[in-house]
Order: sequence, then structure tokens, then C-alpha cells
Amino acid sequence: MTGKNTIFSFQEMELNRQLHGVQKNLKQNAHGIDDLGSILPAAVMLHDLNEMQPLGVNYMNNWGCERLGTSAEEVNTLGEAYYERYFIKEESLAIFKGIQNYLDEADFSKQYNFFQRVKLHNQTDYTWFYSICKLLEKPTAEATRNQMIILSSPVEGIDRVIGRVSKVLDEDHYIKNHYKQFALLTKQEKNIIDKIAKGKSSKEIAEALFISVHTVRTHRKNIIRKTESTSFAELLKFAMAFELV
Repeated sequence: MTGKNTIFSFQEMELNRQLHGVQKNLKQNAHGIDDLGSILPAAVMLHDLNEMQPLGVNYMNNWGCERLGTSAEEVNTLGEAYYERYFIKEESLAIFKGIQNYLDEADFSKQYNFFQRVKLHNQTDYTWFYSICKLLEKPTAEATRNQMIILSSPVEGIDRVIGRVSKVLDEDHYIKNHYKQFALLTKQEKNIIDKIAKGKSSKEIAEALFISVHTVRTHRKNIIRKTESTSFAELLKFAMAFELV
């Protein structure tokens, strides 16, 4: 998990960096959204707002259009059918609620982030994307115009991460049924379980923890009694379920 988390953290940091650059350039009128959208390796969508409510897609960059096989004009024409075509309904409803709460708060210093599965052009499976939604103030000759920009980037390895989360959820009943045994364990016993699961002998555990072999054997007996494990496989399952390894 460490490697995957590092990958995601880097992608999140990079997307935030790109957003900061877009926000700065648009606010200063240094570059147009077309120029910025053409160089970003992410989907970029810009919405004009009226009283903090989206009026429709004002702009969508080529990167996003090509991956969806559509255009900003078609997105506006499709209306709600756009979400049915490319996204999962239950996820979209939750995201809509989050975006609406974000718009209602109207805090331009904050942003709203979310995960979403997207069905790309000519693909049958969904791809996980990480998106950042940010309010912008665009200066015009008449007045400041409020806009909302969304940057979305595919997340490498997220399918495997989600798979592990799903597995944990599927085993939730096991955790509930064994939490009492877990709560009985001392910190030292949890450390010893980790080492047992990794195949360490009593002598190796004793040396690593600076305790006697006799003490390790006593701990092992107490661990077996508290976890009610009758085999190494059962103890390993227990250790994995409670993330002791």
C-alpha cells in the first residue's frame, strides 16, 4: 500500500499544482483557458455560474473530449443523459450533493475533491478518476464573473486499492465477531503476532524485542488463548484482518 499511496499522493499534488497555475493565470488574464487546457495532461471543464449555480459547460479541453469521445456542445445538449452515458448513477448523485454543498458554502478559498469512475470512449470497463473542483473569480470589463473549474486525472492503481477496500468490507463481519479478542491483546502481544505472522522463531522474536525466550513463549500461549486460534492460518487471518502485519 505504501507504493500505491505514494503514487496517488504525487498525482494529487501534481493536480493541485496544475489547478493553482490555471487559477493564477485566469485571474491575471495572463493566458486564456484554451491555452492552459491544451497543455494540461488532464480533463479540464469550465462552468459559468449564475448565483452560484452552473449554467452549463463553457469549455472542455481536447484531452477530456478525446477520452470521452464528445464535445462541450454535446455535453450541454445531452443534459442528464451525459451522466448516464459516462458515469455510475449512485456515484454521480453523491458527487452532485457534494458539489452543491460546496457551491452553497461559496468559499473561494476551498476546493471539493472526489473520486469517480468514468466510462471512456470505446471502453467497456470504467476507469477511476480523481477530480478537483474549484471556484474561480474571473475579472471582465463589466464585472467579476464567477466560474467553477474541474480538473480530472486517471488514478494509476486505484482499482487494486478499491479491490482491497472491498475485501475488507466483505470481511467486516469477521472483524465485528473478533473485535473482543483483539481488544484483549496488549501492545507487546500485537508486536509478537506481527513477527509470528512473518515466520520469526521464538528466539528471533526474543532478540528483536530484548526479552527472554521464556517470556515470548508465555506471550504466544496468551495470544493463542485470547485470539482463540487453533492454527497458524487462523492466527494469520486474524492478524491480516486487524492490520497487525
